[in-house]
Amino acid sequence: MTNPTAPVTVDISFSGVHKGDLLFAEIEDFDFQRFAFGTVSATSEACIPLPEKYNTLALCDWRLNATSGSEHIVFQLQISTHARIYNLGAVIGLGNSTGQLIPNSIITQRFIIKGGTILTLKVTVLENVSVTVDGKQQPPGSVSINLPPGLHSISVPNMTSLDDSTRLVFGGWSDASMQLNRTENLEVDTVLAAEYIKEYKLTLVSPGNATGAGWYYEGSIVQISVNPQQSLGLLGILGAKTHFEGWFENSQLKTTSNTASLQMNSSHTWTAEWTTDYTIPIAITIAALAALVVVVIALRRRKNGPSSEI
Repeated sequence: MTNPTAPVTVDISFSGVHKGDLLFAEIEDFDFQRFAFGTVSATSEACIPLPEKYNTLALCDWRLNATSGSEHIVFQLQISTHARIYNLGAVIGLGNSTGQLIPNSIITQRFIIKGGTILTLKVTVLENVSVTVDGKQQPPGSVSINLPPGLHSISVPNMTSLDDSTRLVFGGWSDASMQLNRTENLEVDTVLAAEYIKEYKLTLVSPGNATGAGWYYEGSIVQISVNPQQSLGLLGILGAKTHFEGWFENSQLKTTSNTASLQMNSSHTWTAEWTTDYTIPIAITIAALAALVVVVIALRRRKNGPSSEI
């Protein structure tokens, strides 16, 4: 449908005027501060031809030939195919024979009409997010859809993965709604924006019990920690010791402290590394072996001691 029309009827009765006065009637669109487009389709007498710049406006003039009478007018207003509410007014007044408006003769009657049968719903999202409207999933990114007035369902995902370590998490709608699935009663063209927050994954690689790994909002400051001492079992009992070397990322040392903070402006994988000091266990082992050798030699000598002569 292109440029549909809506009929608006205006009836005018007049009396006590002067012959030759100018009677006019028009329809104004108060929301847009201009005349509503349209044509006059029926009058008792033909309208006075208007200059070209006015001939598409909902406006009609008559030069009165009597001091009283009536006029029946049907304005065929051009309306948009997109549904909207028109805030209109029928303005009626008189002018004298020279075309000057007669004071206190103008009357305005306000009214509203609903026009059009198509509305535009625009849902703004990030390019990786898919919107579902009335059960139909749309291609990723913002969408603009023509719909009839009435109830329509709109939904967005709670989370969208960009890769293994980056994702988008729903943060609410621009109108403060937090509903992932919402129903909108469309009466006018509507724009909604679904807001998403980027999250990055922090991975900690450590033989010990490191804390702080997980998903974090972009820009978050994260605290991580790990026990600087590692259990070595029997070797630890024998005196072996571990020394924390630091946190590394892509083989680069980030800090030598076992506790650290980092800002999540991207995904991270930090690895905790230690060195082990075996000096004391080795010394103990050598001493034990030496003592064992001495004992073995002494036992052999005793067993193989000097024999008696007969």
